[in-house]
Amino acid sequence: MLRRSASYIARHHVALLALFVALGGTSFAAGNAVLARNSVGTRQVIDGSLQTTDLSSKARSALKGKTGPRGATGAPGAPGATGSPGAAGATGATGPQGPRGTPGQSASNLFAAVDSDGTLLKGSGATAAASSDVGTYRIQFNTDITNCVYVATAGQDTNSLFEDYHLYTSRTGTSTVNVQVFDEKNNSLDRPFFLAVIC
Repeated sequence: MLRRSASYIARHHVALLALFVALGGTSFAAGNAVLARNSVGTRQVIDGSLQTTDLSSKARSALKGKTGPRGATGAPGAPGATGSPGAAGATGATGPQGPRGTPGQSASNLFAAVDSDGTLLKGSGATAAASSDVGTYRIQFNTDITNCVYVATAGQDTNSLFEDYHLYTSRTGTSTVNVQVFDEKNNSLDRPFFLAVIC
């Protein structure tokens, strides 16, 4: 069999060589053939086979659109969780109520209205009034008035009083107020007056 093949090749080697060159030349020519300009269209291109690198710079630039307008600012995120406040300190127990203090004496509770003859017309805390001499009066109160002040003024409830006279006050003991009445020339007078003891 080998001898027959070798004999066949030997007799036809020129023809076989010519066939090899002819076939090889055709393949080379087909592989390196240059297509005519603008000869490839949509029908010749397989879908999805072209890449951006197969396109010209101008074609690639044409594929880029203009930058769109800036989007609206997004809503702010939810605030972080706030830490829990610390526990309040315990409130101390309320202390017991203290004893009630001794009520003070109101200034309005110590007063007297005395007539010109020494009669106690009305009063509060005043227990007695008397005239010991012309223009001299003593008014007794039922409490210690050592730390008080004494204010006397001319006046009476019933009749009008237009006379000019002045009064002085002093204290005797712990509960007696002395009132002396004088006219404009410092002469003693018997005149009605009001007395207030302010503590």
